Amino acid sequence: MPPQDKRRPQRLTKQAIATGAAELAKRDPKLRSVLQQFGPPPLLRRPATFATLVHIILEQQVSVESAKSTFERLKDITAGDVTAEGVANLDESGLRSLGFSRQKAHYAVRLAHDCLDGSFRINTLSRLPDDEVRRRIIARKGLGQWSADVFLMMGLLRPDVLPVGDLALVKGLCEIDQNDYANSDALVERAERWRPLRSIATRMVWQWYVRQRGRDIF
Repeated sequence: MPPQDKRRPQRLTKQAIATGAAELAKRDPKLRSVLQQFGPPPLLRRPATFATLVHIILEQQVSVESAKSTFERLKDITAGDVTAEGVANLDESGLRSLGFSRQKAHYAVRLAHDCLDGSFRINTLSRLPDDEVRRRIIARKGLGQWSADVFLMMGLLRPDVLPVGDLALVKGLCEIDQNDYANSDALVERAERWRPLRSIATRMVWQWYVRQRGRDIF
């Protein structure tokens, strides 16, 4: 049996984003146009913490702006430190008073208890391969494939993640290609040429999507 690879998983940097975007532009004429118009996309880094997972829960099926507003209220009431203990103490009723839906308040409190009882250890995720990170996140109530992929991309800065359920990615690529990618298999096939830089390509599509709507990227 071959020895296990003990190296830590790769992480994106600002320079890696720029280099990767240039490489993708060589492979994909549509992304070349995005790069020529807007330059390399930003890193979009978030801390690999409990707070980021709560923020991701808030972003499920709502606008980025709406989720950010609710998350900022949570930060205000916790003096800027969103921890598992603080969310558990607020409980579902406290979160709902800040604008969490009933369901999302339940998910956030369950996540807090999972962290406090040790059944979910966020600080171990950075050492694990992508598939194992996904498995551990998806095992939490209310956190699915999209949530895991966003955490991998922004929290752990993994270079080759394709969040197939992401609305901005799907809509943005449909607009760039003037094609329909409502079927996830078609989206995955379209993105094959981007490997192993799919996280960078996704950022480029996000960049296109928000700029077409007159906004800065997230």
